[in-house]
Amino acid sequence: MTLEPSSPLPLYHQLERVLAERIAEGRYREGFPGDLELAAEFSVSRGTVRQALDRLARSGLIVRQQGRGSFVAAPLEYPLGRFYRFAHEMHVRGIPESSRVLARGVVRAPAAVAAALGLARGERLLRIVRLRLAGDRPLLLETSHFPDEAGAPLRFADLSEGSLYDLLEASGVRLSRVTEEVHPVTLRAEEALPFALPAGAPAFAVERLAFSGERPIEHRLVLAPGDRVTLTASWGDLG
Repeated sequence: MTLEPSSPLPLYHQLERVLAERIAEGRYREGFPGDLELAAEFSVSRGTVRQALDRLARSGLIVRQQGRGSFVAAPLEYPLGRFYRFAHEMHVRGIPESSRVLARGVVRAPAAVAAALGLARGERLLRIVRLRLAGDRPLLLETSHFPDEAGAPLRFADLSEGSLYDLLEASGVRLSRVTEEVHPVTLRAEEALPFALPAGAPAFAVERLAFSGERPIEHRLVLAPGDRVTLTASWGDLG
């Protein structure tokens, strides 16, 4: 297949469209071609190929890994019934993870969050909003609220990668258990924007409470687009 150099649409944009169509058709399930292979097939420069792949990565269709090439992005498995930590899961899979801190600051507790944490409405909480990425692909939008004292170790910490829980545990906070509730939702415009999705896109909302002993120390709302995350559960002996 050839691209159209005379088209008003840039070559990298044309290539992006062709590759996106092929991904949707399942053409690259067994492996994604390298830069040189694509450059030769479409008679374009490697720079054009890289521009197209960067756009595909930003839209969440592929994951790019330094030194390993590009891969069609598979849905993230979010296992229910155990203490899921995104950074740990990515490390096990060998996928680079990072976080964009979209907001961090002390706020007055909203009524629902205060009730979940057993606090009075309006008490001071540390609020952290992070977009979690696997490679260049945004997968989760997390909004956490911590009681002022519990969140102190996170107030000025580097949150661009890794787990908040690791930072808390390193400061002496011992996590004992979590509870989670899952609801289907549609993303509002401001929630869809970090994922480059349209408003109304289907997603899962996972509401988590993390405990230290019997005391809740974090309320977390995780938004996970339905096309990027699969909820899983497993049980042992059913006899």
